Amino acid sequence: MYSEVNHSDIVGSPSLTTMSTSLGEESSGVSAGRSVTVPDKEIKKTISLHDLPEEIIVKIARLLEFRDIVSLQRVSTHTYSAIKNDPVLEKAWYRRFSSLHQYQLKKILPVEDKEQLRSWLRPFTKDETLVESILEHRSYDYFPALFYFTKARLMSQCKMFNVDTEVIIDHDFESIVYSATFSVDGSHLLTAGSDGKAKIYGHNNGSWKRKAIIFHNRDVMSGIFSADGHHAVTASLDQTAKIYGQVGGSWEEKFTIFHDGLLYLAAFSADSSHLVTKSNDNTAKIYGQEVDGSWVEKITIAHDQWINSVTFSNDGRRVVTASEDGTAKIYGQKTDGSWDEETVISHDHWVHSATFSADSRRVVTASRDNTAKISVHKGDGSWETEAVIDHDYVVCPANFSADDCHVVTASGDNTAKIYSKKDDESWEEKRTISHDRDVISATFSPDSRHVATASVDGTAKIYVLKTDGSWVEKTIISHLSAVKSVTFSADGCLVVTTSMDGTAKIYGHGANGSWVQKAVVTHKGAAKSTALSANGHHLVSPFCHDGLIIYKLSMNN
Repeated sequence: MYSEVNHSDIVGSPSLTTMSTSLGEESSGVSAGRSVTVPDKEIKKTISLHDLPEEIIVKIARLLEFRDIVSLQRVSTHTYSAIKNDPVLEKAWYRRFSSLHQYQLKKILPVEDKEQLRSWLRPFTKDETLVESILEHRSYDYFPALFYFTKARLMSQCKMFNVDTEVIIDHDFESIVYSATFSVDGSHLLTAGSDGKAKIYGHNNGSWKRKAIIFHNRDVMSGIFSADGHHAVTASLDQTAKIYGQVGGSWEEKFTIFHDGLLYLAAFSADSSHLVTKSNDNTAKIYGQEVDGSWVEKITIAHDQWINSVTFSNDGRRVVTASEDGTAKIYGQKTDGSWDEETVISHDHWVHSATFSADSRRVVTASRDNTAKISVHKGDGSWETEAVIDHDYVVCPANFSADDCHVVTASGDNTAKIYSKKDDESWEEKRTISHDRDVISATFSPDSRHVATASVDGTAKIYVLKTDGSWVEKTIISHLSAVKSVTFSADGCLVVTTSMDGTAKIYGHGANGSWVQKAVVTHKGAAKSTALSANGHHLVSPFCHDGLIIYKLSMNN
């Protein structure tokens, strides 16, 4: 029975308000004081919630959104008691993520490994009874909702994090670490350096050990794992991309992809069956994995000038490229496995980026012609321009929310714009976020309820979506120099900023829906980027000449 869990720690009334707002919900009284009137031919009586049996209250709660369930709990001790013994609150919180993101979170969760699950919770609580009571529900379908909700709550209650150096990964002297990427489950890390090496590290029993070194003849510009964690691919200025596969715990080279120019990027599709590379030879190549495990070239996508970005759709059936020739090209996979061009999206200047919506039906392109275009795939197979977002200067980048209802653009005109989709499928501007200098990135949280922007003016701003559809500023994160990136954690409960001032700052949910500083990481050099592991326990910071450091986060209160 779910009631075996000690919920006094999860949704106890003394901290109910803090719990609800700390997970990103504004306080609301929408459900408070509601009553249900049941007409009766013989006796007409107004029946309140207090008169309903607990099982009926729970059924009502299951139909409500997170904020309304919290409000319903506040009605009386009777409604509170009814709801606390059912995972309705946890499920409602989890439902705010898209179905694709829920699937990804489930795949990340090591349900069969109890010790691994314990290690995900213990850094943020000393309550072993709570930990074990959560694990008792591993066999239930609602376990991911219960686990992530509990973990998010525990992290939000930490006033500050301990940020402890767990390992320093050195590349050759004076080399630059261009990127560092965790595998989806957080058990491996892949680095890419200017010394011509990519390194794979594995996490086991609290330590990180080097598993493989991938050698190139020139700088390795990027490296990434496949979603299933079985492969890694690197892209190098030596004109090659190398695919490594995991065999019995070790990593072995499987295939090498060649281009006529320098390689800057290689990425896998969401289902790990395909990968795409981009080179300064103005081409992108799509490769597919065959039944025997080999990799075969499927098509070469050619542009007249440099390709700025190349991205798979979430269903893995499409690829979109963005080029300085003023076009974005969408290629789709046919039933026989071949790839064909579906459409060309034209701009009047460079296209900096092109990104698919979560449902793979739309693409948003960001261009140097001061516009972003939203294109939609129609039922007859054609693509049409659905909306054009105008700025006063270059747009780069533009992104969809995970629920496909919103788009955010970042521009050199010192603004970010949020557009939302209306019931008739048209788009309208909902908010302009202003900075004092260029906005270089803007991104949504995984639950689509927050937007974070990063600016050259040394600030990052977080906005929240209110129940009336408006977007309201919640927090400004300040640095002493330009903010290079801003990233949400997989569960949306943390934000990490990196800055040219040599610091990375971690913010988490606080009271009243605010975001509060949890930790600051300082280095001698300028910060290039940071990455959080999916479980939120590890932070990796590749700095210019300070080595690459993996930090472990834990409670400090």
